[in-house]
Amino acid sequence: MAERSSDDGTRISVADLEESFSRLTGESDENPAPIQRPGIVVGAVAASALLVAAFLLGRRLGRKRSTFVEIVRV
Repeated sequence: MAERSSDDGTRISVADLEESFSRLTGESDENPAPIQRPGIVVGAVAASALLVAAFLLGRRLGRKRSTFVEIVRV
């Protein structure tokens, strides 16, 4: 770990840390940060819904038509 020299006399205060963290999390603004790319979010939700629907339909069809596989060791 590199040691921090205190030659310049500046110290990091609690308020400085809180300000930095609030900027990182977006809590410093009064309004929440808007979604940058709503098309990506809509696409991800649609893809997730499609995967869930395919899974549920596959389970349903698998129950109706089940196959028995017999494995015989020779």
